[in-house]
Amino acid sequence: MKNKIHIVFLSVSLTICVNVVFAQRDSVAKAIVLAQDQNIAAEVRVKKALEIIDNSITHAQSVKDPFAWYVRGYIYKEWYKTFEPQNKKSKTRLEAMVFLKKALELDTSHGKSFSVTSNFHYSGQIATVTLDFDPKTIRQILKYLGATFYNDAGSLLDPDNYPAAIENYEKFKECMLIAEPNYNLKAREIEFKNALATVYEKIFRSDIKMQSQFFGMTENLYRQVLALDTNNWGANYNLAMLYYNYGVDLINNMNVTDDIVVVDNITDESTALFKKALPFALKANALKPDRREVLVCLMGIYFSLYEWDKSDEYKAKIALLDKEK
Repeated sequence: MKNKIHIVFLSVSLTICVNVVFAQRDSVAKAIVLAQDQNIAAEVRVKKALEIIDNSITHAQSVKDPFAWYVRGYIYKEWYKTFEPQNKKSKTRLEAMVFLKKALELDTSHGKSFSVTSNFHYSGQIATVTLDFDPKTIRQILKYLGATFYNDAGSLLDPDNYPAAIENYEKFKECMLIAEPNYNLKAREIEFKNALATVYEKIFRSDIKMQSQFFGMTENLYRQVLALDTNNWGANYNLAMLYYNYGVDLINNMNVTDDIVVVDNITDESTALFKKALPFALKANALKPDRREVLVCLMGIYFSLYEWDKSDEYKAKIALLDKEK
């Protein structure tokens, strides 16, 4: 999985004017103003803002207020960005997503923006602050979080961490579909499933007997990719190799002392695998005729099926390709 999502860092637009209007201090507004105050070190302002919003959200008037949940989600996102950008399993990032989702669920403006005006003590004076609540901004923040989930999913794709990769990828999808319900996931689905399949195959091949369940898991993922795009070269080639290599493994792992019935069964199973590999190898060859690895695969498949003439045909193509290079 090579392609990362470009992340745009967002800020909230604030207008602050000081006058003599006195009103009850709005701690929710104060939290976001503090989080945005560039005169205070990020580590300090974000910690203080998070403490304020966590206290504020427990108040009865805040529990069902979309603006309060938006502010909480925004500050949690800032905490993640400030303190945990390398934490691929960040709980704070997950909570930011949940809070922003809740803000959209509570919003009754039908996607329209509105302003919130509050008064509170700030920097030794009474401030009247006008803040914009804009669902579009929430959706942009969710896209930012989604991008971080996707990028982390890619970096976690290995035999030890793939469950966390799957979790991050699912959160990516959730963020993007909340932010943009019509978001087209097809390209990302293909990319992630292909990458995850290679991880599963690596686990399978580490011990084909003890990890046999990963054969079916790998096969299933490649078939899912091909259901999305029948012309995906990688899925066609890798599925062909999955079948072919397993067939070869079965033959190579036979013992000379095996009963004739056992030998016949293994031979039948391996032949079935070679036959399953063939159409996918042919498809991969049709898509990219000059890829040497596909020609080698086809040569091996036909050889294993005792179709010597066709095997020799691909052997000749390999020799010609090597000569041209």
